[in-house]
Parts: sequence; C-alpha cells; structure tokens
Amino acid sequence: MRAHRPGGGRADRRRPRALTAAAALATAAAVLDVLADGPLRHLDQWVFSAGLPPRTGAWHWTWRTIVNGGQYWIVGSLAGVTAAAAAWRRRSLPLLIRAGLWLACTELVVRSAQVLFARTAPLYGEDELFAAGHLSFPSGHSANAAACLLFIAAMAGASRGWTIAAHTLAALVAVAVVALGYHWPTDALAGWGIGTLLACAARVLVVPGEPAREGRRRAAPVTAAPKDA
Repeated sequence: MRAHRPGGGRADRRRPRALTAAAALATAAAVLDVLADGPLRHLDQWVFSAGLPPRTGAWHWTWRTIVNGGQYWIVGSLAGVTAAAAAWRRRSLPLLIRAGLWLACTELVVRSAQVLFARTAPLYGEDELFAAGHLSFPSGHSANAAACLLFIAAMAGASRGWTIAAHTLAALVAVAVVALGYHWPTDALAGWGIGTLLACAARVLVVPGEPAREGRRRAAPVTAAPKDA
C-alpha cells in the first residue's frame, strides 16, 4: 500500500503555480525590456558583438541536434499522437478536440506575437522592431519546445523524472537557438515563457484529471461486530 505523505497534495499544487509565475515573469520581462530598449536588449547585442558563431564543428552540430526539439512538425506531431492515444484510452472525443484546439491556438499565439513584434534576427546584423517580414521575437523553437514537450509529459502522465527531462530539453532548445545564432537571448526567453504559459494552460483546460484510485472507488469493507461470548 502506498503511504500518504502529509502536505504532498499542497506541494504538488504549488509547483505548477510557481512555474506559471516564473514563466509569466520571464515573458513580461523580455517583452517590456525589448520594447523599452533596456539592459536585456543591450545584452542581446553584446552577445553577438563579435559576429555569429561558426556553423561548423562538433559544437555547432550538437546544438543543431538539440534544436530539433523545437521543430513544430516534430514536437507538434508527437503532442497530437500523445493526445490521440490518451483520448483513445479514455474513449473521449472531447479530449481529442480540446487537444487539437490547443495545438492550433499554440501555433496561432506564437506566430501572431512574431508578426506583431516583427523583430530582425541576429543574422541581419541589426536589431530592429516592427520591420515587416521578420519573425525573430519570440523564438518559435523555444516556444514550441516548452509548450509541446510539457504538454506531452502532462498528457502522458509522465513520472517526475521524465517531466524534469522535458523541462530540461525545453530549456536546452532555448539555449540552442542562441548558441546557433538564430535568435537573440530575449527571443529565447520570451519563447520559453510563452510556451510554458501555454503548457500550464493546457494542464487546466486540456489534460484530463487523474482517474480515481481503485482503492477510493471500492467501498470500505464492513467489519463484522464481535459476537458476545
């Protein structure tokens, strides 16, 4: 029998709240700083002041491999398959519909933000906002990795170890887009923040609650009263 840990439920509830707060803070800090031309945006320019990183060697190909964790056609497809499997197990068409709508809204939110800010990428050697046709802010790879990988972990009911692995890979994708020179650091920060917020929203709106434990579903056994001697 699994022992109950006092206060464990409260701790489990605090973790998603803390993650949501951290993601909201990161997103707000990146957006406000970029708009105000603040210190983080100056740090962006300092990071690439010596030019873009070389696109050869083990360093480059290691990050090129990691960054695939933010390819929407990969992680989005995996998220869809995971949602379909969960819906099949539960015989729940509404669950599948909610997951599909969430995936579509995720792409819409990220792409809309990119079009709205229209920031140039480091590749162009200048940092401009509202330059039509440019889509650097926020980083789509960072947002996709955070949103879809965390969604997959939650939808699959992953263990704590696998959930930590999903968080780690999402963070590494955000680092990879900067290490490869694809995005400014604030692009990656905003992408991670937005993607994490979308994943947190999915936990509330899409991911099904845990089924009641078998022990809770069964009625407690009736103990016969002792007979008088």
